[in-house]
Amino acid sequence: MSRSRRASLLAVCFALIASAAVAAPDAGRKGPPDPEKLFARKDADKNGRLTLDEFKAGMKDEALGKAETRFRKLDGNGDGGVTIEELKSGMKQRRKS
Repeated sequence: MSRSRRASLLAVCFALIASAAVAAPDAGRKGPPDPEKLFARKDADKNGRLTLDEFKAGMKDEALGKAETRFRKLDGNGDGGVTIEELKSGMKQRRKS
């Protein structure tokens, strides 16, 4: 194999590895999700509040059954939206139980 072809192949391999790391930064991570990252992913309209629909987005079937109950528990002031502070508080309480 020529030197330039080997260099090109190495460059492609490095690019694939780097793109996989960027695409799934939390892959393989154990433990609870980072509330800041979770909130940023779920807050589709970036208004600083999660609606029930935003909260449920991307959930698997088994989680969807409990989503409304969980959302109501997170919505501490009952205004129909969950802020980052409410999410952090709810996640902290859930870890304690």
